[in-house]
Amino acid sequence: MNDYNEIEITQSKKATRKNHTTAKVMALIAAVAVVGGGSGFAGTYLTAKQFNSSVVQQDKENSGSSGSHSSDDAGNSTVTTPTLDELQSGITAPTSNAAIEYNSDGTYKYTRDLVSAVSDSIVYISVYVNYNGRETLYGAGSGIIISKDGYIVTNNHVVEYGDRFVVKVNDTKNGGESKNYDAVLIGTDSDTDLAVLKIEADNLNAAVLGDSDALHIGDDCYAIGNPFGLETSVSKGIISGLNRQISTTDHALTSIQTDAAINSGNSGGALFNGYGEVIGVVNEKYVSSYAESLGFAITINDAKSVIDDLIAKGYVSGRAILGITYTLITESYAQRYGIPRGALVRSINDSLEVAKSDLRVGDTITEIDGESVVSGDVSKILAKKNPGDTVTLTVIREGSSRNNSVKIDVVLSEDTGST
Repeated sequence: MNDYNEIEITQSKKATRKNHTTAKVMALIAAVAVVGGGSGFAGTYLTAKQFNSSVVQQDKENSGSSGSHSSDDAGNSTVTTPTLDELQSGITAPTSNAAIEYNSDGTYKYTRDLVSAVSDSIVYISVYVNYNGRETLYGAGSGIIISKDGYIVTNNHVVEYGDRFVVKVNDTKNGGESKNYDAVLIGTDSDTDLAVLKIEADNLNAAVLGDSDALHIGDDCYAIGNPFGLETSVSKGIISGLNRQISTTDHALTSIQTDAAINSGNSGGALFNGYGEVIGVVNEKYVSSYAESLGFAITINDAKSVIDDLIAKGYVSGRAILGITYTLITESYAQRYGIPRGALVRSINDSLEVAKSDLRVGDTITEIDGESVVSGDVSKILAKKNPGDTVTLTVIREGSSRNNSVKIDVVLSEDTGST
């Protein structure tokens, strides 16, 4: 069995939700500023962090301290989390003063007035890690205040390796100074690249979430964030494209393409329309010697349901997983070692429904509900299923003939982000 370690494929403990492309003509990069950089501190830290994440699981249901408390009929204390609509209630479209001029369609006539009205809703996020017993600044990004009491939306890739987060909030509209807050990570989702932080504050300058479905190619837009630590930097452009599918994850959201300048540190910041409403969460750009001015933002309409789930549960509900880790046996390795192609089961999560089935470590799954997995399509098959569904696995048991397969029924569990 040790020979299998030579197989150069690594699967996540969540049964491979991700499907990364290893080479592209144009490199799609996340617009996050990494302070450590290169293959030194950053590379060493990521290796250690990824190893630790496989053995340490966060209790996301208790990761935040926000939410209103009430009691049920039995007198037990419960926590009720607000919905995004409730958080946005009372937040009106930004205005600065009566002297502001508007175009005939209601958009701001001058960029300076729009920026003055909305810039305080964008925060600077510093990400710290515990490395060799010492707290170290690892990276930085941006975030969007979505409620007056301190809920903040950002990108998963901004916060995913952090141990502590410090949010810098500006209050220039009211003549106040900037202030730093320690933030709690409420929820995060790697598939959609979204995350929610919470700071203990009140009467913040929250952004209004607009309607990304109302956009047209050619509309003006404005990106505000903190590229390379340059706080509250503004770039202006147009909507260059709509409904772009730029990620390879199974649950990736559609994106808005813009020619507004996007740089490292803009991640998690906002793309605003001409009304001063958030229409997208900036997250990626294309970098190539053959291309320029290709920035992307997650559409806010698609993001809203994810944000709601992250606030309420700390994860995105309704996603099915088998609850195993596996190694994909390719054709070349199958021929080399005389073993069947498919998903070789390396471990089974004892806390999930799969543990009640007849599936064993060492089994090789060749089909799920009749669909072949020999090309690595496990995640694509599961993306069409729901938690609680029963699937039939076609399995070749270790030591048996590859023609002697068995059928095993498995009930799918829900991916809570910590299983």
